[in-house]
Amino acid sequence: MLTLVDRMTHHTTTGLSTIEISSKNAAKLNDEFKKFFNTSGLKYKSYVLQGNEDHIESLKALLEKHDIKFGNASTGKVSGYSYADASSGSLNTTSKDLVVSTNQPKGKMIKALFEPDGKLSDSLTYDITAWSMPYAYGLNAIASTSLINSNAPVSPEKVPAISNGYGYVSDWNSMKDAKFLADLIKQKMKVRFTEKPLYQNGATFERGSLIILKGDNKHIEDFYGALNNTAQQHNQPLTAISSGFSDRVPDLGSPDIKLVNHQKIALLSGNGTSSLSYGALWHFFEQQLKYPVTSISTDDLNGVNLDKYDVIIFPSGWYGRVINDQHLDALKSWVRKGGKVIAIDRALGTFAGKDGFSLKNNESEDSEEKEDDNLIPYAEREREYARQLITGAVFKTKVDNTHPLAFGYSDTYFTLKLGSSSYSLLDSGYNVAHIGENPVKVSGFAGTDAIKKLPNSLVFGEERLGRGSMIYMVDNTMFRSFWENGKLFLVNAIFFVNNNAFQL
Repeated sequence: MLTLVDRMTHHTTTGLSTIEISSKNAAKLNDEFKKFFNTSGLKYKSYVLQGNEDHIESLKALLEKHDIKFGNASTGKVSGYSYADASSGSLNTTSKDLVVSTNQPKGKMIKALFEPDGKLSDSLTYDITAWSMPYAYGLNAIASTSLINSNAPVSPEKVPAISNGYGYVSDWNSMKDAKFLADLIKQKMKVRFTEKPLYQNGATFERGSLIILKGDNKHIEDFYGALNNTAQQHNQPLTAISSGFSDRVPDLGSPDIKLVNHQKIALLSGNGTSSLSYGALWHFFEQQLKYPVTSISTDDLNGVNLDKYDVIIFPSGWYGRVINDQHLDALKSWVRKGGKVIAIDRALGTFAGKDGFSLKNNESEDSEEKEDDNLIPYAEREREYARQLITGAVFKTKVDNTHPLAFGYSDTYFTLKLGSSSYSLLDSGYNVAHIGENPVKVSGFAGTDAIKKLPNSLVFGEERLGRGSMIYMVDNTMFRSFWENGKLFLVNAIFFVNNNAFQL
């Protein structure tokens, strides 16, 4: 039996031992500490990042937390390692681009955060092997072996107050936009989004752009004041529009312009769920999106009235012992009536190959006979098993950004793949993001056998059941909450996917 006294004794012993060994090696410790600040031997001297301004600002906030200095680029051209192509390339820079140099006290930390493809001395590792910030934040980047001069960083300008108008349009491409939407919904404002590019006043607004109309919000006593306050709090730019008629179709009365519903979300917890995945999702809703969510224990599923919810999220987990055929039948019935299930990572195993779902496991097409595992020497088995693993590697995917699940994204997305599970492309449904015929790994470790299962495999997809949807997220965009560029997929799944009915 391990007691609290035991734990305290062990911690005390460890603490005193650390002090003892440090005192005996003080000179060496000081020398190693000094070496940390010597950045002369680093290969890359500067990292130049380009992309959506909200993504840039989000990364700057992370750098500021760690006292890492940065600046803005000058107009010109830089060459080096291109993250987008995983090879040599160049970038035409503007004054809005970010420059992070390793020529500063935190230079070696910068190397760790921005390293394009960290080298492993041994593939047998217990943790993820890729976390490069340009991929995590969805930014184009160049790692340069030269020191790139930069100017003092410029903060984004405060948005001007709105004037009385017919309505307003807001871009949709970042978590900042998602937080703005969540705030409006909580204030009971009616917000629309466009499923096709919108052309108003000579400007083009891409799919997913938010539309807030005075006519939709007559129930808001001080509509302009409330909207202006919210826009100022989020520093959210709004473009005024003067008419429901567009420069070209769709007009605002089109069925392609849909109302965003005030979704009631349930999040499974307890037995079967990964506490890590559940915790990351809970934190996302409570601390980031700031949108209400109800936790439902899997032990209580039999007594839950699913009709109270619009969306049910299955965190990553192992549901074989808690979700039986009766639960699946009830779930399918609820989905067919208009419900939406979002299954994440290992939760997809609950539905793969089951009756009524088109999700199937993807098997390697490699027909070569493998050596019998029983004949592999004991000392080599762990390393041999690593051939079947993917330990947090980054892969390039193809995206159908005309689908609501991918609004706000380009036609390419870099996904953090945390395991070797692979699923076939959906025969019946929408393959929104997938890995193509030739998988492109840009960073991290992936075993050779695991990669053989990835050609033409699903990353994110939607399957329609009746009036509702099953949304499959093979890769967990909420893992440790640091893969910022993936979070909008989840928000899109909640508010935009299959939004053909609206709530009065």
